[in-house]
Amino acid sequence: MRDGKVGVGLIGCGVMGKSLATHLRTIEQAELVAACDAVEEVAKAFGSEFGVWTTTSLDELLSREDVDAVLIATPAYLHAEQTVAAAEAGKHVFCEKPMALTLEDCDRMIDACRKNNVNLMVGQVLRYFPIHAKVKELVDSGELGRLLCLTIYRLGGGFTGVWAKEWRKSKALSGGMLMEVNIHELDFLRWVGGEVESVFAVGENFLHPDCDYPDCVIVTLRFRNGAIGTLHASQVSTAGDYGGRADCERGSLLFPKLWGGELVVQTEKGQQVFKAEELSAENPVRRELREFVESIVEGRQPAITGEDGRAAVALALAVYRSIETNGVVKL
Repeated sequence: MRDGKVGVGLIGCGVMGKSLATHLRTIEQAELVAACDAVEEVAKAFGSEFGVWTTTSLDELLSREDVDAVLIATPAYLHAEQTVAAAEAGKHVFCEKPMALTLEDCDRMIDACRKNNVNLMVGQVLRYFPIHAKVKELVDSGELGRLLCLTIYRLGGGFTGVWAKEWRKSKALSGGMLMEVNIHELDFLRWVGGEVESVFAVGENFLHPDCDYPDCVIVTLRFRNGAIGTLHASQVSTAGDYGGRADCERGSLLFPKLWGGELVVQTEKGQQVFKAEELSAENPVRRELREFVESIVEGRQPAITGEDGRAAVALALAVYRSIETNGVVKL
């Protein structure tokens, strides 16, 4: 680190990379010093926009002494190799979700970071949305009693815009809808509900014949603590929607929006409402990056570890296996 700041290199200068870079620049303890993209025109355009050195060579970026950590914002099939290379170069790693597409690759990433004594954080950003964080806090507090049922749904209207890129149409490259989009909801279910014992899922590809994976999935989960969970994930919904609820022994938590909105706590005593902007005004992406930077400065593990990222991938793979076998899959 120079002048108490973590020098950061960005790997992948696309839409997500630009978002990460924009928020990183607002964090006082970090400095974006370099960026890398395989497409020269993209790298140069990013360098002009953000005023940093760029390259098309990952090795060149990792060889820079002023790069203490990297943010990986590339397609999922590249995450494992890039994470291992960064760890072996002594760089801390923030890897966008999904962590990887196989458990073997997740294990390689975890092992490489552990052996080289660098941090590994996975971008499961839903944990930093204020409403979702409050749900976790209230469930963990036990003030509403034992968690009974946990439900979340995320319904989109199709793979358009940035989601229409060719690599996202391939399950082998993107992991499909469950990995590329709904890994967030799967992580949230495990984060709030606890470790998952088994899943049963059904899924179909209704409207996207150019994609080799389901565009609509409904999942039932049984948690090890006895609670039940459900996920409805879709890209076939003309009227897109997002929401969820947690039903406990002595009350229910209702959260109807991803961005902003409010959390309604309903008990026999009445209703309490928490507004997102009153819980936290900090952007969730900035919050997760701040956690990554602070974990490096403070010499501790980040709040979301490689093991957390692996568990979300394991859950997604179990859902796919259940769809393929039409049976219950135990984790």
